[in-house]
Amino acid sequence: MHHILVVDDDRTNAKLLRFLLNDEGYEVTALNSPTEAMLAIEEDIFDLAILDVMMPDLDGLEMCRRIRASSTMPIIFVSALHEVGDKVAGLSAGADDYISKPFEPTEVLARVWSAIRRTHQFANSESNLKTPDMLLDPADNKVTLLRNGKVISLTPVENRLLRCLLSNPGRSLTRETLMIKVWGYDYEGESNQLDVYMKRLRAKIEATPSDPRMLLTIRGVGYKYQPSGSRGHAVNLAPLRAKRTDGAPTV
Repeated sequence: MHHILVVDDDRTNAKLLRFLLNDEGYEVTALNSPTEAMLAIEEDIFDLAILDVMMPDLDGLEMCRRIRASSTMPIIFVSALHEVGDKVAGLSAGADDYISKPFEPTEVLARVWSAIRRTHQFANSESNLKTPDMLLDPADNKVTLLRNGKVISLTPVENRLLRCLLSNPGRSLTRETLMIKVWGYDYEGESNQLDVYMKRLRAKIEATPSDPRMLLTIRGVGYKYQPSGSRGHAVNLAPLRAKRTDGAPTV
């Protein structure tokens, strides 16, 4: 059973989400204090967190940043703040998704299920992926830049987005394709969500984020990964994990 943390200082909203998620079969810890929630995260393991933005003592954005410093669990904001800038701020803080209040119960359940499913699929089923520029480890949500050996931590969404691009070197992927593959469903025009995460990836990976050379924008289409040099094929490293029969060490 997946364990979900709900943090909302509005007791009515917290109770509504707890009932909704309990009825769907999730174990739920619903708290009204962000400070108590941070202590709960230190003492327990959660598969996903749902946070409000406007809360006393510690707002949801800062709470999200603190969680991201030590955890890659999916985070979804459910907030009364619904302007584009509010959503961009939530995603920039490290959230995987953003839902505006008032919300449709079926939409919340669909996004919760999609976030948990996608995270577990990438963590449990896929092997390392190597390109001329980097080595992606989806199980640990880390990427190693081969130009300098730097190891960078990724959020689950950044991990999935980068893997989609690296798995299709030189190929332009439409915005719709990326959103469906990364989030599990189309965002019905809310394309700024994808742009926010591309900006975050470039800031972590590109030598000069303002002048990207690997993660390129294809105007009117979407994005693509352009490998350095002429070797444009990603390599699946699963066979390298198997034990060598000739006595040579594995890599």
